[in-house]
Amino acid sequence: MPQNTPPSFSTDQYFIVKKDLFGASLRKIEKFVRQDDGQDQAFEKVWIPEDQIKGKIHKINEDSFEKINGHFRLDFKEIIEQATCLSELELVAVRRNILKKDEEVSMHRDFEGYVVIIDLPIPTQPEGEPVPQPEDSHRTFQGGNILFTKDNGEIVEIELKHDELFVGKCTNYHGVQKVLSGTRESIALFSRPKAS
Repeated sequence: MPQNTPPSFSTDQYFIVKKDLFGASLRKIEKFVRQDDGQDQAFEKVWIPEDQIKGKIHKINEDSFEKINGHFRLDFKEIIEQATCLSELELVAVRRNILKKDEEVSMHRDFEGYVVIIDLPIPTQPEGEPVPQPEDSHRTFQGGNILFTKDNGEIVEIELKHDELFVGKCTNYHGVQKVLSGTRESIALFSRPKAS
């Protein structure tokens, strides 16, 4: 009987993981990002290019970054390191991207980061409670699928489900297809091995 081999960047360059693997940390990260867009005191350890995004970008302040980084170190770091065959990952940037109809993210590479984790949080009402959704759908948009170029040049299209996270090498070309209707919100966590 063949063994299930865990995903690794050496073979896949991207993979999908279930959100429940990260417990309550992900919900707390989503809350921190939504409550603080950091417009007055935006903080990132590295600069991730912005000109490829045809939509709105929110950054967070240093206080929120440190809270999110605590959850990253506690619940994400080890799992992502094992799955990517990388070590000493550190969080370097956190972004909330909002794309509306006809907006997209063009194909690009992010050289300052190395690993990107993309979350499509369930939409919330103003009070912070999840918007009631039919059992089979959390999406408030059409289109907006992730495009990712593997090392061999193959471009794959990925439609994330409500209970999944995308983890990919952001040094490979990637983007988001045009949103056809509605609003696509995503949270991106960028990390990379610590510089020696």
